[in-house]
Amino acid sequence: MAGIWTPAADDGDRSLGEVERKVDDLYRQAESGTETYNATRERAARQRGRVDTGPEDVPKLARTLNSARERLGSFTAAQYRTRASAPDASAFLLPDTPQDYFEQAQLMSRLTSRQKNAVRHETPESLPTPADTQSDLRTAKATVQKKLSTARELLARPTARKHQEATALARQQAVAFARAQVGKPYVWGAAGPGSYDSSGLTQAAWKAAGVTLPRVITDQANAGTTVSLADAQPGDLVFFHEDITHVGVYVGDGTMIHAPKPGAYVREEPVHHDGAATVHSVVRPA
Repeated sequence: MAGIWTPAADDGDRSLGEVERKVDDLYRQAESGTETYNATRERAARQRGRVDTGPEDVPKLARTLNSARERLGSFTAAQYRTRASAPDASAFLLPDTPQDYFEQAQLMSRLTSRQKNAVRHETPESLPTPADTQSDLRTAKATVQKKLSTARELLARPTARKHQEATALARQQAVAFARAQVGKPYVWGAAGPGSYDSSGLTQAAWKAAGVTLPRVITDQANAGTTVSLADAQPGDLVFFHEDITHVGVYVGDGTMIHAPKPGAYVREEPVHHDGAATVHSVVRPA
């Protein structure tokens, strides 16, 4: 079987063209395996047909032959009893004496017995057993499934890698935008560009990264995946208070950028700064 490049062997630097060529090769190998599977099934079907008309029919054939012999014996005895009246052709075909006939019959019986034994002896050896056939089918099917699975995994890897790269870029863009707003005043209900409230800042930061967040802060809290503060990554949203009334953009190292309150300005400070409210949740935007 041709060697299979497994995803574990990928160093992450393969070009898309290399992946596409490998996937094409795996699909070709899978198609070949499918043909092997189909051929094995066809062979199994033919073998079943041969077995169905093989050794099991020998007793039937023997019974038919014995019945014919009995009829021939009766006919022959009758012919010998009425030899004088038998047609010339019939008399010519019959043995000269009953003993000659029975000797010929015994010879035919021995030849038939040998043929019957040969059929019984050779058929099982000439055909694979059902267990062998089923094993071949399982092997062929497993080969196809493995190659198709590997091909699908290879196809998914570039997509997953591109998604990860796009997500990382979006985080950097959201953080960069938020950092660029530092120093702008907090204004209730404002969403930029000259001033912000807390959810207005987070919405604008992720909009700069190409992701649309709801305007209402409680809706933003449901617009992604909840993670622990210990697992927070730059760009995640940090929500505060039990009734979720404040939010900031996490920028790493335990710090965030947020629009704190009226009379203050957008700034960067620790999540757990003096007077900070209890963290309600951390959400990673979808």
